[in-house]
Amino acid sequence: MLSSCKIIVLHTIKHSDNGVVVNAYSDSHGRCAYYYFAGKRVSRSNLLAPLSILNITARQRHANTGSSGAGLPIICEASEAYGATSLKTDVRKSAIAIYMCELLTKCVREVENNPQLFNFITHSVMVLDSMESGVENFHLHFTASLCKALGYMPTDNYSAAEPYFNFVNARFVGDYLSNFCYSPIESQLLHNILSTPLERLHTIECSGRERNLFIQKLIEYISYHSSYKMELKSLPVLRELFA
Repeated sequence: MLSSCKIIVLHTIKHSDNGVVVNAYSDSHGRCAYYYFAGKRVSRSNLLAPLSILNITARQRHANTGSSGAGLPIICEASEAYGATSLKTDVRKSAIAIYMCELLTKCVREVENNPQLFNFITHSVMVLDSMESGVENFHLHFTASLCKALGYMPTDNYSAAEPYFNFVNARFVGDYLSNFCYSPIESQLLHNILSTPLERLHTIECSGRERNLFIQKLIEYISYHSSYKMELKSLPVLRELFA
């Protein structure tokens, strides 16, 4: 039985000389996995690059076939639904794409249909691909915005009277508690990220050190509210690129 859907590639695992397991996020199935017989074509690496948005037709097969990737649906046809060219040619955007995929892989595990999340990721890919300035701040904005999709978006009630972000309460407060609050600089940066539209990310001023400390704070915030401690292998690359 054939079925068609749209997927966003999160990562691939080489399974044999001519096949890969494709882990993805689908517009109709949430988190999913497929088997793709790609042969030895070099072009498969571009088609299945991180955050590639594809139209696919897949065929379900039985788990007792005895072949590689048995039980996973087989991708019969695959084509680009959106050609994110700069994500494959710009080293900064490629690194951010890998980070986004790793973050999504660890944060999003539901197999239920979630059109809002799919549209959010798709829109984020398109915006990152088209950005000419502010790229160094994109992963900060994406991570903060992903919190909304995960159900624990920080409340942006920042003011002179409540300038400290309390990550336990997920809102800004007036009393600074070092064990539960972001520093004044980190709190200000979070407010700037939450209140600045994507097309104006280039207006956010922060040093490389502040940016790198802040993204780690966001990861800790997600870890706290998801009760799952995350360690992302892609973060050191971003720290180096945007130092």
